[in-house]
Amino acid sequence: MANSNDVISNRRASDARTYSKEFVYQLLEEAIGKTLGEVDEAASRQFDRAEKSTKITGIAGDVIEQSLFRYERDSKQECDICIDGILTELKTTGVRVPKKEISRTKGKVWQEYAKWFGAKEGISITGVTFVPWIEEDFDTSHFWEKSEHLLIVFYEYRPYSAVPAIAYKDFHIVGYCYNRFSESEVKQLRNDWELVRDYLKIIYETYPTQEQRDSNLVGFTHKLRPNLLLIELVPGFSKKKTGGYQRPRYRLKKTFIDTIVRGHFNQTRDEVNLKESFSSFAELDRKCHVLTEKYKGKTLLELKDILHVETTLNTKDFAAKCIIKMFDANCKKLSQILDFTRAGIIPKTIRLTSTGHRTEDMKLSPIDFDEWGDRDIDFEDSEIGLYFTEHSFLCPIFVEQEENNPAKTIFQGFKRFAFDDDFIQNEVKRTWDDVRALIHQNTLEWVYDINKKTGERIKNKSGEYRGAPNFPKSSNYTVFLRGGAKDSSEDSRTEIVNNIKIIPQYFWLKGAYIADKLNTLPYL
Repeated sequence: MANSNDVISNRRASDARTYSKEFVYQLLEEAIGKTLGEVDEAASRQFDRAEKSTKITGIAGDVIEQSLFRYERDSKQECDICIDGILTELKTTGVRVPKKEISRTKGKVWQEYAKWFGAKEGISITGVTFVPWIEEDFDTSHFWEKSEHLLIVFYEYRPYSAVPAIAYKDFHIVGYCYNRFSESEVKQLRNDWELVRDYLKIIYETYPTQEQRDSNLVGFTHKLRPNLLLIELVPGFSKKKTGGYQRPRYRLKKTFIDTIVRGHFNQTRDEVNLKESFSSFAELDRKCHVLTEKYKGKTLLELKDILHVETTLNTKDFAAKCIIKMFDANCKKLSQILDFTRAGIIPKTIRLTSTGHRTEDMKLSPIDFDEWGDRDIDFEDSEIGLYFTEHSFLCPIFVEQEENNPAKTIFQGFKRFAFDDDFIQNEVKRTWDDVRALIHQNTLEWVYDINKKTGERIKNKSGEYRGAPNFPKSSNYTVFLRGGAKDSSEDSRTEIVNNIKIIPQYFWLKGAYIADKLNTLPYL
């Protein structure tokens, strides 16, 4: 097989960015396994810029576009290349093994290792057009023109913290895919796009001047976010200190790109699609309403019989098993329903007391302390920031009629919510800032539990002294940290932060907040 330089020389109409499928296949196949630095070295030398600048947004994409495909970067709102007559958008994105899964990859050969890849981030598509009459129809929109045919090149971003641009030289190209969305995904993307278009159209027709339109669009991205399934609008529409306005782009959610990555690398995690999917949140809400009408007021004991749930009533996830049966999903866990994970929907069964109080706090996701200790990363780009921005919760509500008697716990219906920007910027960011302050100011410490009567340290069942790090606690924080191990024994303290051994930590959501939030929402 000819080397990539020979292939480059045989390319036709390079200035028109026109390629044959055979050329693209050969070019990318030979690039797999090479580092971005190796690809760049013999071509446009994009990394020369990184010698002077530590942060260059899109440096990996520049290497693929200018050093591998050898065309000049531009800001035109049109597809990057043409492959055998088909306009195609070329995207470069990072993949990596999530830190919580890294132990699963030890000793694995390449194919088994790659099965654990996940998306590092979402993929930006194009800028939002703010004059509705320019783009009336989804099928002819810039967004769909650049999304319909995607050629995605994957490189492995191994670190779990931000790195300078020059470090990208050592990242390996690990694969590529020609992505075509399924029929159901196209419906979802169409609905998302039309929600944005219709909102902008109302603003455009209501306010006659551009200044009025802009001032009334501030914050609109946060208003639309709870109703967008697969796309997000970033950055938020806001006024700059210079007087102009920061305008957003369409970006495919990280949760969505994650399913593309996992599909490409042949990952099998027993995920299933619903037999009847949904193309919008409104459609999902209607589906949940139908289920509520059918099952509302039924006890868990009655649901066990009606839905033919084989698990015993005392099983911790029995209520979740009932919901799986309601959706007629062939899986064991709600988290395995791909229609939900693709859209960042987290289904969480909620048990409330008869007085409407939450019975327990909600465990969310593990903490990556490499990232939290990184001084250069911004909150908006952090795992916890993205988690609360991209995810929403679908909550089947069960109400306990008698304490410790699941047989009489009643299904009440579904509620759904996303986190508004005020909550994210105040509660979530507060936790993020305070934990980072403990790490950066070296004030993190292990605090032993003390018997108030004797003043002595308390021992746990294993005979070791009980304690925890001085992270934000549920007593003072809505979003707080708590360990994920059964006890705080020495063997369980496998995480090291500031030379202090601690048990692996998760961020949690306070149960009282969830109850209060749900009480403000109607049933679907």
